[in-house]
Amino acid sequence: MLSKYKLNHIAAGLLDKFVGRDNDYQRHWALGVMYFEARAADNRIDLNLLAACANPPFPASTSLARTWAHHLRQALGRHGAALDELDAATISVEFGLPPVPKRPGYIEYGDPFLCSLRLVAKDGRVAERRRMEHCAPADEFWNSWFGPYTG
Repeated sequence: MLSKYKLNHIAAGLLDKFVGRDNDYQRHWALGVMYFEARAADNRIDLNLLAACANPPFPASTSLARTWAHHLRQALGRHGAALDELDAATISVEFGLPPVPKRPGYIEYGDPFLCSLRLVAKDGRVAERRRMEHCAPADEFWNSWFGPYTG
């Protein structure tokens, strides 16, 4: 059984890794590609890590849901737990939020986005983490360097 500590530890680790710069999709920052896709869906994408699917089911988002379902299984395994100990595991990303003041000393490019990761154990315990960062759609960054982005 997952302790509350382990549940929180897994949630925090997955969220940090998800919003990190090493999260890529076909050599592009995954959040930039998701933002590109999310503009057609009211700037929100939800990943269900238990079912390994995305809503809406865009190609990159669906691929990322499968990748992060795998990362969740690995994280659970490191703590001696399994996927069937969870009732829910979701990552929700909201893009295009209103501007927020820039943090001194940080280079922040693009629009703010909010990423929420939620894990719910079978016994009802919940671990939820949120993080706000900045991101530009993949095509905006791509166009400035290489010309039109086609996805």
